[in-house]
Amino acid sequence: MTLRIKIYPFTYVYCEQGHMLYSESGSISESRCRTCGTGFVRNCANCNNPLQNSFRSPVYLGQGTPTQRPKRPAHCPHCGIAFPWTLHEQSIAAATAGTNALTIVRQICSRFHLVVRQLRNRHAQRSTLDVTDEYDVQDLFHSLLSLYFDDIRAEEVTPSYAGKSSRIDFLVNVESLGIEVKMTRGGLDSRELGTQLIDDIARYRKHPECKTLVCFVYDPDGRISNPIGIMNDLSSKSEGFTFEVIIVPRGY
Repeated sequence: MTLRIKIYPFTYVYCEQGHMLYSESGSISESRCRTCGTGFVRNCANCNNPLQNSFRSPVYLGQGTPTQRPKRPAHCPHCGIAFPWTLHEQSIAAATAGTNALTIVRQICSRFHLVVRQLRNRHAQRSTLDVTDEYDVQDLFHSLLSLYFDDIRAEEVTPSYAGKSSRIDFLVNVESLGIEVKMTRGGLDSRELGTQLIDDIARYRKHPECKTLVCFVYDPDGRISNPIGIMNDLSSKSEGFTFEVIIVPRGY
């Protein structure tokens, strides 16, 4: 089978937080970023020089996705001032200075149930995200991770173990930190959860990019009778691999 490739011209812009929006049509009508809602930066705020807004990339026909994208600049090439996304990333770095990724993830886990409760209590009874299953937990957790980390790999495939392969829900790549998300339900009690976590340890420690794995278990209905016992029994550190279980809430 021969892959057909064509060179396409793309127009692009960056938003204030650095997300790229590109178009093959030659123009971009949106005024705000689809990801974060901030406005697009088309000119340097200091010298008013326009930012480069086009590139040419080979595209596999039928897919319509550029295989090469321009590298996002950190500073204006004309006056040297930092772009808004650079300042945004610097502010996050300053806010988390001295705080490693594991500490941040622990904080997200500990406050997750509070976030869920707050989302249910919206102004004028407006509709909202209600966390009712494991996919809802994953979506909300991913959103919270995005506050602190740029490179979040979703559903990262692990090497096969005992003839089976699996996927880590999230991998914070630059920190080599994997995150597995679970939500208790009928049929997933303390015994079954313990069995799954033991299997997770064996599988995920084989992942070449995962040195620390956090398994976050959301237990809103209190199905786990002894959460502290499970956390203490299964959390471990050995041979360059750290596994930590966090169950929330814990009944107090």
